[in-house]
Amino acid sequence: MCLPRVRDEEPAQVYPEGPRHPHPSQITTRQSADKRIIYMRNLRKEKRKLNKQFMRPAPMPEPGLLWPS
Repeated sequence: MCLPRVRDEEPAQVYPEGPRHPHPSQITTRQSADKRIIYMRNLRKEKRKLNKQFMRPAPMPEPGLLWPS
């Protein structure tokens, strides 16, 4: 049994509200600069954090301090 084809219907739209991210040409110069500034600040924070973490190695405990022999 064959179903008849209906030609009146329009295809369903997958994303009717439009794309979530604006097209690059729609982003203003100011928004682009602000985003770059925030990104650079976060990079600086992360770099400072890692520098503190790896600046000096953790001190090695003396053998007699932790476990009595």
